[in-house]
Amino acid sequence: MTLGPCAGLAVCAAALVGCAGNEPQPRLDAVSPVRSYTDRDIRLTMTGADFVPSYRLDSVSGERAAVMEGFSGRVISDVSDEVSWVPLSDFGWISPTQISAGLAKEAAEELSAGSCDVEITDPRGRRTVLQAGFLALGRDPPPDVTVGSPVAGEIYAPGSTIHGNVTATDQSPGHLTALTWSYTEPGSAGRQVAGACPVGLDTGRMDCTFDVTVSTSLLPYTTVHLAITASDDAVPPNQTSPDFPIMLGARPTVSAVTPLAGGMAGGTNVVIQGSGFVPGSRAYFGTSLLIPDGGIVVNTEIITGYTPAHFAGPAPVTVQSRLGFASWDHKFEYQLPPQIASISPSVAAPGRDTPVRVLGASFTATTIIYLGQTLARATPLARALWRSAEEITGVVPGSSGKATVWAFDPNNGWTSLPDGFSWTAP
Repeated sequence: MTLGPCAGLAVCAAALVGCAGNEPQPRLDAVSPVRSYTDRDIRLTMTGADFVPSYRLDSVSGERAAVMEGFSGRVISDVSDEVSWVPLSDFGWISPTQISAGLAKEAAEELSAGSCDVEITDPRGRRTVLQAGFLALGRDPPPDVTVGSPVAGEIYAPGSTIHGNVTATDQSPGHLTALTWSYTEPGSAGRQVAGACPVGLDTGRMDCTFDVTVSTSLLPYTTVHLAITASDDAVPPNQTSPDFPIMLGARPTVSAVTPLAGGMAGGTNVVIQGSGFVPGSRAYFGTSLLIPDGGIVVNTEIITGYTPAHFAGPAPVTVQSRLGFASWDHKFEYQLPPQIASISPSVAAPGRDTPVRVLGASFTATTIIYLGQTLARATPLARALWRSAEEITGVVPGSSGKATVWAFDPNNGWTSLPDGFSWTAP
């Protein structure tokens, strides 16, 4: 048995002699959610006043229960001068100020994207309308996926590591629910690796990094695949699944270094020749980077730069890149600067040209002997002749006073013998 509204309301019974013509007027103030995609089931909560249900009396227990069979409603779309509407269903009573209703996916998809009015009619036929109370967003687009690494077209080598850096986003009010990746190598028994990125507090955006190592058994010019899948909260979920084919290349090689030697102070301009020098390749002399920042990659076969400082002796030359590690079969020789032990004679008459022998060590065919207080203003030894790594001969131009003797090598550096030569009066 269903009772009228006044039979179930103590307030109405105390204030009114009769209910006819005195029913409360419902009022709709807000709808939640205020917007939603329409390719899913939607549950709307309506907030307002005087949402009075009918009541059903249990004849056995005598208890009353609110029933919502008398409520109806609809969502009205008015886009491009074409008015259409879809019904609300499955009403539920929360309180006199809140009720809920369902907007089924099959009905919601009939709404044009845009602003909609929401209309509610209570069991007594009284109606309330909230204009522009709900925004229909249309179909939920799939998530966007941006892959920062690997970059399209990058080449990796067997045994190298692929560094993945992926970002997925989903437009509000949608939410990301998963971001996964998978790596697959070719062949019926091809290796597969997969992983899932953690879901953070911000479900509108997910950032993910991962590393996967390419099998060393694969041959160059083989193609492997990296797939990314982002899913949202639609039912069934919308997914974006880009696939990234990656061509494998050969490991780098180092075939030559020019020149073969330089000074231990560094600064020698060198050219490294080889293959597989992809962008980001870095050269090392010993354990120090070629200057600047591992060298300049001119192309896949040449790296140039300046040697770092190193102690005297041989230093290994290596190149490291995402394609792997390459080592030169020989070594770069770091040499001592020329060393001056003595100059003979060390005294001459003022203004007279004087033949001399400069003795020392590590003299090369490019070593130049200078005399002067500073190297920048010094005068070179005239008619200089390199005789061995320990001796250079030449003629000191006539002058006066005292002079420092400098041994300068453009590749290996310089040393000096302070006040090593002087001109004295007879």
